[in-house]
Amino acid sequence: MKDDICKRDEFADGDIDESIPLSQALVLQRDGDDDHAIVRTNVPHLVVHHSPSGFEFGYGGSGPADLALNVCQAYLNSIDYEGEKTACFDGQCWSLAWVLHQDFKRAFIASAPHQGITIPMVEIKHWFDEHITDELKRMYARFEETE
Repeated sequence: MKDDICKRDEFADGDIDESIPLSQALVLQRDGDDDHAIVRTNVPHLVVHHSPSGFEFGYGGSGPADLALNVCQAYLNSIDYEGEKTACFDGQCWSLAWVLHQDFKRAFIASAPHQGITIPMVEIKHWFDEHITDELKRMYARFEETE
């Protein structure tokens, strides 16, 4: 849905060469010196909630939280997930993405080295397989009435 895409374009982060799609690996890079570094990633900026200035990694702040939220949203989109939605500062995310993103941040984003990392999607998929329980699926499913 168009309403699900954030409308901002002034992020401090940038795109990477799309030769490694998110379906293969999560790519986190940092270009420039520490005072003027730009975070580059293959994660689409679908929603904004914690950090209007853009993505970050390597610590547990608001930029890493938005990066984690967008990874969770993109992953759920990639598996054709359908469920409840949660309003964000800009855009909407799956409620399940919202529930998972802080744990995902701690597992992958906050602990990423400052210079960057490439994390194979098989590791990320394994994490989601362990954390998306049947109970969570039931809690955040979108129920449609049947006749």
